[in-house]
Amino acid sequence: MTVSRALRNHPNLSVQTRDRILQVAERMDYRPNPMVSALMKYRGAGRFAPAKLALGVITNFATREGWKSSPMHQEFLSGATRCAERHGYHLEEFWLREPRMSRERFSQILYTRNIPGLLIAPLAVPFGHLHLDWNRFSVVALGHSLAWPAFNRVVDQQYHSIRLALHRLRKLGYQRPGLAIRISSDVAAHHHWVGGFLVEQQSRPMSGRVPLFVVPERQWNEIEFQNWFQTNRPDVILGLDEEMVIWLGKAGFKVPADVGFLHLNCPDQTGCYAGVYHNGPAVGAAAIDFLIDMMHRNERGIPQLPKWILVEGSWQDGASLRNRKR
Repeated sequence: MTVSRALRNHPNLSVQTRDRILQVAERMDYRPNPMVSALMKYRGAGRFAPAKLALGVITNFATREGWKSSPMHQEFLSGATRCAERHGYHLEEFWLREPRMSRERFSQILYTRNIPGLLIAPLAVPFGHLHLDWNRFSVVALGHSLAWPAFNRVVDQQYHSIRLALHRLRKLGYQRPGLAIRISSDVAAHHHWVGGFLVEQQSRPMSGRVPLFVVPERQWNEIEFQNWFQTNRPDVILGLDEEMVIWLGKAGFKVPADVGFLHLNCPDQTGCYAGVYHNGPAVGAAAIDFLIDMMHRNERGIPQLPKWILVEGSWQDGASLRNRKR
């Protein structure tokens, strides 16, 4: 009972006794089981409903809400939130750039709050690094952007998505697909966009191969795009930016009558664009399932052999493509 009171910071225990017990617990790497703790708490209170325990969502954009500017990230969060609630948890967001906050204090706050599991939200830049006392927590990362530590992660499978897109284009009769994306988008996807596209291109005759328009940010503009399009004349463009439809319209080309546009990351399922919907809510839900399984197995810290769960995208019919075989 004395140990239990010390671990709960009970006021009836002397400070000296409590500190001595906490030091021993730290040396033994003791970690409370949040589910047992919640059960005992509610049992003692004479209640029957389970506690809603917290899981942490760690963000590291320049601003607190910056990571939510992406519709895809919002879908990750909505799916993760609903899944956590089904398991009896709720999500709390923690911003790593809180003013005057050291990583040691940040880790201690999470630990003191009895948060057993952390979901790492996508970072603002690819190949990002994060530093916390990871040994205290079960951790799953969303997406490719976190390079270190190498945690277990859940990602939407871009390689499958672009192969699915190209397969559908063949069935619709398109013969000269062209890929037009920023280099940063391909880097963020670990080059799965370009890799999948080039693999498929190898099966086409030379007349059906269109040079890539995969360019740095400074070259991503209407003039450069028009030069590429007019020189190579693809019959369909695969990309992530709807602004290309506007650029085509300014040059006198109608979508899809003159040229098709396939959205590699359809923002919704309204049918405005044809392409691949990446099932963001399913990605977020899979991450929470993965995280809770790790907590049940008491897997904490940086894994020796990280595991990946790949969630496939789904084909979305839309108004930006037409059947050229008719």
